[in-house]
Amino acid sequence: MSDALATRLAALTPEQRARLRAALPGARPDTGEPTPGQLRLWQVHHQVDGRPVDVVCQAVRLTGAPVDLDLLAERVRGFTAAHEALRTTFATSADGTVRRVVHPELPPRVTRVRCADEAEAHAVALRLAAEPFDLAGGPLLRVALAEGPAPDRAWVLVAVHNLVFDAWSFELLLDELARETGPAAAPRPFGAFVRDQADWLRGPEGRAGAAYWAAETAAAPAPLPTDRPRAEPARRDGARIAFTLPASVADAVAASAQREAATAYAGWLAVAWAALAEFGGTEDVLLGTFTTGRNRQGTDTVVGYLLNVLPVRLRDAGTGTHRDRVRAARTAIRAGLRHASYPGELIDADRRVPGTHPLFDAVFVFDNLGADERRVQGAQVTTADLDKGTARFDLTLAVYPGPDGVAGWLEFDTALYDEATVRRLAERFTALAHIAAQEAEQ
Repeated sequence: MSDALATRLAALTPEQRARLRAALPGARPDTGEPTPGQLRLWQVHHQVDGRPVDVVCQAVRLTGAPVDLDLLAERVRGFTAAHEALRTTFATSADGTVRRVVHPELPPRVTRVRCADEAEAHAVALRLAAEPFDLAGGPLLRVALAEGPAPDRAWVLVAVHNLVFDAWSFELLLDELARETGPAAAPRPFGAFVRDQADWLRGPEGRAGAAYWAAETAAAPAPLPTDRPRAEPARRDGARIAFTLPASVADAVAASAQREAATAYAGWLAVAWAALAEFGGTEDVLLGTFTTGRNRQGTDTVVGYLLNVLPVRLRDAGTGTHRDRVRAARTAIRAGLRHASYPGELIDADRRVPGTHPLFDAVFVFDNLGADERRVQGAQVTTADLDKGTARFDLTLAVYPGPDGVAGWLEFDTALYDEATVRRLAERFTALAHIAAQEAEQ
């Protein structure tokens, strides 16, 4: 090897070296079709010119004990090596076909920074997310490990494209960072999930799912009203209106659902239904809702985009009480869960909404995955899902229960809605939550 070539090779970044290794003879990346969900995300990425609409941006604060950031960097790299989704890029052929490309090696981008406070750490994470992702070249995972102003304060700042990662994957990453000793459990590869999904769709359960969702979305209500007309393509600039509710209200909503043999999710969905029925002027409400996509054996260890966005159709509110809404929501949820493996992107429905998903303008998120306390090297973990200034849907209502009550936000497309409109909707949602709690206590 010439000195000039050796110098050029030494100057390559880890990501560039991984691409070079993948191109060498004998390095054969695996390829395969993307899932319907991945294909939609790939299309959206290009519709919005690479803006971070579908990018996970999380700030993990570590406090109360010093942590070894070198060890955390090693864990992140090992996690990437173990999970093929994080070594995946997306190639496009001449005819426009998109393929998953799984590389033998594709290290994540891991950097070290120093942050004086929380605001600076969040700014670093947002810069990581805002930098356009190269879907064909990768890597699609970026992590900044930030030293804080004191030895017992640090941050793990994560920006990763949804094409290879979802909320469950984030919990698996945190589990790996918190792992104390011994080897990590061998994960199931994402490619196995893709093959299983394709087989399921061709089988009787897949056909039954297609028929169920087509019927469930028939004669669906019109999308919710907006302050300005919808247009394509959408830029998806967004903002959030945050809200909180005390533990007394959260406990009452959960307890009222439990009395109806329903989950807390159904209780909060009933509150969202009441708010959106008022907002849209009809009791017939069609919402998108997220399911983990991990209802088959072995999928609980899979890192990747398994998240599924499915409809929940809410129609018969009975007398309009919170109790009646919970019962109706429980019935709709249970019926839909039997077909939860069916990709929402494949649902054959007349309803078509301009934007990032053909079926949904409004989505409800209920996330209690991170409700339990977690520690990394003795440090307490606090996570924050950061506002990237984008909107995945016209409206997204997110509810995060915790020991001190509920934190949440309403994310909205600023091209469609004025802040004042969404603030009124958020205030009405919290007011209806208080009313539901009062009803439950009577």
